[in-house]
Amino acid sequence: MSDRSPHHDDDAFAERLGEMLRKPERFGNEFEHDLVEAIRADRRIEHVEPRHRMFGPTWWRTPVTVRLSPLAGLALAASVAAAVVLPSLATRSAPTSPPPVVAEVVHDTVNVVRFVFVGEARSVSLVGDFNGWRAEATPLTQAGGERAWVVSLPLARGRHEYAFIVDGKTWVADPFAPASADEFDTHSSIVNVGT
Repeated sequence: MSDRSPHHDDDAFAERLGEMLRKPERFGNEFEHDLVEAIRADRRIEHVEPRHRMFGPTWWRTPVTVRLSPLAGLALAASVAAAVVLPSLATRSAPTSPPPVVAEVVHDTVNVVRFVFVGEARSVSLVGDFNGWRAEATPLTQAGGERAWVVSLPLARGRHEYAFIVDGKTWVADPFAPASADEFDTHSSIVNVGT
């Protein structure tokens, strides 16, 4: 019985194989020529035109050959002639009429927005882009109790910014509406009408 294990034979084989694979390969001067000739002998290479991508950078320079039968050529020529001649004949014979009048569409929807301020105050005014930010233009009136102030205004569709002026001097943004701030960090509120 041999004292060598079967793995020892495998290791020796792998070592010998590794030595052969690690040796540098030496090729003669004619290697490339012989390789190219062998490839050519295996399969004939015909001259192939490069393919151009449709609408690529050179698509307009690529020649295209179109072959038509004489009948198809006549039909194509007649179609082109008809496309050129018929519109000019139609414009000559058509009676001239004034251009149609297009009426402007008027929307008669009125959007009324109710603004409510709740808080202690002697007077409350509404300012916004819809009244030129003038405090005297839109005063609120007390409703219900002493702390509720209201006004209803017709507003155009779109986005509007507004705020309340309390007691003629204090600027207050509506806490129940989306907020906005300008470049001076003055806070106001936003109302979107009809959207």
